[in-house]
Amino acid sequence: MRQIARLPAQLVIKAVLATVLSFATPVFVDRHEYAKAVMDNIKNPNSENDATLRIERTKTERIALGIHIVAAGALFVLINTGLLLVKWWSDSGPKSS
Repeated sequence: MRQIARLPAQLVIKAVLATVLSFATPVFVDRHEYAKAVMDNIKNPNSENDATLRIERTKTERIALGIHIVAAGALFVLINTGLLLVKWWSDSGPKSS
């Protein structure tokens, strides 16, 4: 019963750890549209190019956020699977009589 009561706290800790690790890792998003908007803004800085650059930057940041969220979910699953395998392996190890 005691382990069941600790389960929500353990899951929250693992979720926070997975989220921190996923957001600490940089994500590189290479988009042609964003690169074109940057180059257009450098060549001819005007309000239209600034607006286009802001829109493309927002799209790129959303893609990066989505990658971070997927990475956090994958890390959460990997952490739980790894700890489950370690627990299973240590429980089924050699028994001393």
